[in-house]
Amino acid sequence: MVLLEILIPKDNDQAMRSVRGTGFIVSRDGRFITNNHVYQQIPENERQYLRVMVPGKTDDKGIVYYDSYRLELLRRDEENDLALMKIITPPETAFAPVGDMAESESIKEGEEVLFLGYPLATELMSLGFGITLAANHCIVSAIKRRITDGSMHFFMVDTHINNGSSGSPVFSAETGKVVGVASGRISAKIPLAENKMADIPANMGICRPAKEIINLIS
Repeated sequence: MVLLEILIPKDNDQAMRSVRGTGFIVSRDGRFITNNHVYQQIPENERQYLRVMVPGKTDDKGIVYYDSYRLELLRRDEENDLALMKIITPPETAFAPVGDMAESESIKEGEEVLFLGYPLATELMSLGFGITLAANHCIVSAIKRRITDGSMHFFMVDTHINNGSSGSPVFSAETGKVVGVASGRISAKIPLAENKMADIPANMGICRPAKEIINLIS
């Protein structure tokens, strides 16, 4: 797993840190998948500060250290909210892909899945927790298909996908294969006084199927 972070230099060798999402490596040369909206929502004047953080060595206390790299955008799929990016490293550098892709058209309602990512990463770092990789275990609650041909457009899970988890790989609990990508949350906006709104999260998340990842990589 990798996380995408904005590091804007400040005075006194400090930097403003903001984690924008999760990604996962799909090839040994450092190509990785995340959501299109993770990249698209970054202001153009801040994209030069975008970095990808990759887990590196683990010390004898079990603390994981992350290596920071520049990256490049290869291509995007706006309809399916996916982006293919690549870590910029010397040619001899090799990375470990996250795993095999499943035939996501075969998943069904009630199937157990889990996803790994960095939910609320910016908030947790500000509280002193550091970079926190977290797992969510849930079930597929609904399959949504296209009216045109009946193919899977996306599937829904019965848990909340927090900010920072966008781009997390979704695994089948039975096979361990990647069946999709955590893409977004569903919430209700409730009007409050003084023209303010409350954003109430629901235990429902949207995931894009693995077949769209394969199409983007191909």
